[in-house]
Amino acid sequence: MNKKLITYLIADDDPLYREVTLQQLAFIHDLSCVGQCENAFQASTMLREKTPDMLILDIEMPGLTGLQLARSLKQLPYIIFISSHSHYAAQAFDVDAIDYLVKPIVPERLLRAVDKVRQLIELKRSITGNEGFKASDETSFFIKEKGVFTKIQHDDILYIEALADFVHIFLNNGTKKIALVNLKNLEQQLPANHFIRISRTHIINKQKITSIESSSISLDKINLQVGKSFSESVLQSVVGNTFIKRHI
Repeated sequence: MNKKLITYLIADDDPLYREVTLQQLAFIHDLSCVGQCENAFQASTMLREKTPDMLILDIEMPGLTGLQLARSLKQLPYIIFISSHSHYAAQAFDVDAIDYLVKPIVPERLLRAVDKVRQLIELKRSITGNEGFKASDETSFFIKEKGVFTKIQHDDILYIEALADFVHIFLNNGTKKIALVNLKNLEQQLPANHFIRISRTHIINKQKITSIESSSISLDKINLQVGKSFSESVLQSVVGNTFIKRHI
């Protein structure tokens, strides 16, 4: 099979929606369907057998939901979730979904979602070994993009967001960089006095915090949710015992 093809598996218990989605996907260049499933149990088996690049996954399926399937997998393909409801989106991105589409799926939104996957696959194929991220010194690191190592200063970073095997790095000037390194490995290589992980999906620059609550942090106009299991440690790390006391 041509290595440039993106292989995908689709799982949706509604045969009509599944067929419509397959018809839309058939018009997209360089895609190859390796299987279609009517429930998450079938998808789990076929994922092990076919190891597709991409999984088009319905949220609400009987017996095992798409979210439960994603949480059960040790090795995730690039997942595009589809659902009749929008309220699962936060949970979907918490398992590193590439995109979340609400039925009925608009063709251009599906095309855009697949293009996101395509960009990640092409980037991953262009980087060998551990070249995606290289620590530089105590104030910066390098990422590889388009064959060139780009230096990122810690002070220029607002926050970092998980994206499967990659991270998005959001900078002060409004630009966004992408690096081939997962959030856990990146966290271990960033200075703890400068950065803190606030959820499964986000690391923030502590110097950019403008306000903090137990459940959220603001970086000027940007508001990010703090994970429940991270709340206490984040408050202690950021605020500590530095409150201005009302009484002495």
